[in-house]
Amino acid sequence: MPKISVIVPIYNVEKYLCECLDSILSQTFKDFEVLLIDDGSTDNSPKIVDDYSEKDNRIIVYHRVNGGYGSACNFGLDSAKGEYISIIEPDDFIDKNMFEDLYNNAVKNNSDVVKSAFYTNLDTIKKKELRETKWDIKENVFTIKEHPEFLSSHPSIWSAIYNREFLNCNNIRFVEAKGAGWTDNLFQIQTMCLASAVSYVDKAYYYWRVLHENAYEEIKDYTIPFKRSDEIHDWLEKNNINDEKILAHIYKRELGYIRIVLQMSSIEDIKDCYERINRMRGRMNKEIILNSGLFSKSQIKTYKIPPQTLHRKFKFRRIFKQLFKFT
Repeated sequence: MPKISVIVPIYNVEKYLCECLDSILSQTFKDFEVLLIDDGSTDNSPKIVDDYSEKDNRIIVYHRVNGGYGSACNFGLDSAKGEYISIIEPDDFIDKNMFEDLYNNAVKNNSDVVKSAFYTNLDTIKKKELRETKWDIKENVFTIKEHPEFLSSHPSIWSAIYNREFLNCNNIRFVEAKGAGWTDNLFQIQTMCLASAVSYVDKAYYYWRVLHENAYEEIKDYTIPFKRSDEIHDWLEKNNINDEKILAHIYKRELGYIRIVLQMSSIEDIKDCYERINRMRGRMNKEIILNSGLFSKSQIKTYKIPPQTLHRKFKFRRIFKQLFKFT
């Protein structure tokens, strides 16, 4: 049994795939298998992964009909044999010490989840920049109730490793939505909330490639954040998870998602969008928003102000920026 199973869900990423795979195969830690899940790619990705599998017997390639990110990850989880699971996205890359440091930490602390800092690798035509995301945590081992701040930022499920037995015993799998679909949101909530032992490494190993400077430029379907939010809260309710600090940090992320959606250049059904925003805000605990001290003024405004008003504000801001650029 390998110590780590590395799952790479792949769909049409020929431009970045070799850099990703080279970074995995260059790890100082050697005891791992690599499951390359070709999810119906129509570019040169299938040939690239086949070529790599011929060079290294730790690589196992699966060619599938396209089922989306969540489906590909679930196929990898069901096929994995490792003690721990790593999920690496094929347009990203990792530091050579990532597996060694995270695995050693996992063994030392008997962790269900080992989380690390990460880099946002902004890679646009106009701007190249690395931004480090890290958390101020001193404890060797903790639970999400002690450090719920992970839940208010990007899920970043790839800057971590997970005990495979822990995932299987708790039946933790991805939502199988169309395309990418933000299916890492519920996976992060489930792993963090159910883990009895989380540990953290205060070093960034993972380089998350971002191709748009603004988050609202990437999202194509305004319904996705609301669908994932519904699934998260359904799961929280079924599992009787109602800790106020956990909910507060989830609310913070959701308020950020509202702002992302309302800054989209085009929303197919604006009335439905406003209704979904009101439903999302309606299930938030007002006392937590107003009295916890965790929310900024802009976040409280996002909670209170009608979505129509917020939408107009973002429209005017976008027009102003365009005019300013033009002049």
